Amino acid sequence: MQILKWHKKDTYIHRLDPRTKIIWCLLTIAFSIISLTIETQLIILTMIIIFMVIAKSLTRFIRALWSIFPLILLIAALNYIYLGLYYTIVTSLRLMNILTAFSAFSLSTNPDDLSAALIKFRLPYSFALMLVASIHYSVILNKDFSNIIDAYKARGFEFEGSLIKKIKNYAIILVPLIVCTINRSLKLAEAMEARGFNPKSKRTYYNELSFNKNDFLFLLVSFLFFLSILFIPNMFRF
Repeated sequence: MQILKWHKKDTYIHRLDPRTKIIWCLLTIAFSIISLTIETQLIILTMIIIFMVIAKSLTRFIRALWSIFPLILLIAALNYIYLGLYYTIVTSLRLMNILTAFSAFSLSTNPDDLSAALIKFRLPYSFALMLVASIHYSVILNKDFSNIIDAYKARGFEFEGSLIKKIKNYAIILVPLIVCTINRSLKLAEAMEARGFNPKSKRTYYNELSFNKNDFLFLLVSFLFFLSILFIPNMFRF
């Protein structure tokens, strides 16, 4: 979950309007889905890596790749059995691009700015709040999970053993984890109620979002890049 946690940095990517990064992320995911060759998938992956290098988050990007590696291996194995090697590589790269593009967006976008951007896209405020809160609390949930495991280990509880034993041992963590989640949600609801929360109220923002020349330049380069993949697929073949 740490690969979804935003970190404040002063880079070209972090200064971009969140709407610009939303468009880039959606384009990356869309073209990863429609691209059917290894070459185009590798080009898209290279673009994501360049994005993360500019955002100075390459280390976290590598962690993102490592964290999804078991999932990619599982899907690759299933595809290889039924569809062959070439399609297996394409599917694995596609999954990697989709997940890492979303991770790149999350690492470089402030959740508050994301909420404001979604509202600018005319989405309901309640939906924007729910989405941003879900992303925020997913990271906190992961921290609670680690704290509960540490508490059990401090009391001498062992999590080692066979796979079945590990599953049984980790199952006991669900009860305190669910209790912590419910308590946290109740506190959030009480805090919102105490502040007179009303999703239909008109709101103002401390930082108003606005496009600038860097946003237009980034979008222009991104559109040209994706159009080249769409209309000139043979340019990447060797």
